[in-house]
Amino acid sequence: MDHHNFPEFPNPADAQYYNYPSTPPPLVTEVNTMPDVYQMVMDLGIPACVIIAAFWFIRYQSELAKKEREEFWKKDEEHDSRLLDMIERSSDAILQIKLALEANTQAIKEITNRK
Repeated sequence: MDHHNFPEFPNPADAQYYNYPSTPPPLVTEVNTMPDVYQMVMDLGIPACVIIAAFWFIRYQSELAKKEREEFWKKDEEHDSRLLDMIERSSDAILQIKLALEANTQAIKEITNRK
């Protein structure tokens, strides 16, 4: 019995018996078409796809709410700075009125003391 010649069992190291691809397949494939989406739904199942969609929607809503909060705080800071500016200007105006009133009061006292 010849142990070196088994034609019905080819040697796995012989490349002539195998069709090796020249480039490896991509690791991640993109879902581009509706049949791909349909196949994904059929593979994962409808409940799993609903859960994935719900998680995506929750994340989308969270990101949208975060952007809205940031815009609100930005507007609130702008309004606060405008309000502080208005308060400072009105304080200056009131101070000017106070000084003018004191000057008028002093002038009236001087006029009444002369008589």
